[in-house]
Amino acid sequence: MSPRVHFLLEDLLVEAPAGTPLQRIADAAGADITFGCRTGSCGTCRVRVVEGLEHCSEAGPEERDFLKGLDAPPDQRLACQVIVLGDVAIDYLGL
Repeated sequence: MSPRVHFLLEDLLVEAPAGTPLQRIADAAGADITFGCRTGSCGTCRVRVVEGLEHCSEAGPEERDFLKGLDAPPDQRLACQVIVLGDVAIDYLGL
């Protein structure tokens, strides 16, 4: 069974193959997440992983540094940098 991604803002539940970038899933599903740079440097796609943080790829050094600069808690990520590995629930925060 493919991982399920629940976009909480729209109450939209979609399935995608494990290893799919969250950005691609959001774009295909029409989820209301704004992507600015798509490289992890602008923060417009900041999300809270409400459930399933353990099913997300680890943040790379640039993403960690960016989020640290915002004093973001560990459950916040940049959607353009997340690879979905299992079921997750996502809440869009923006910058």
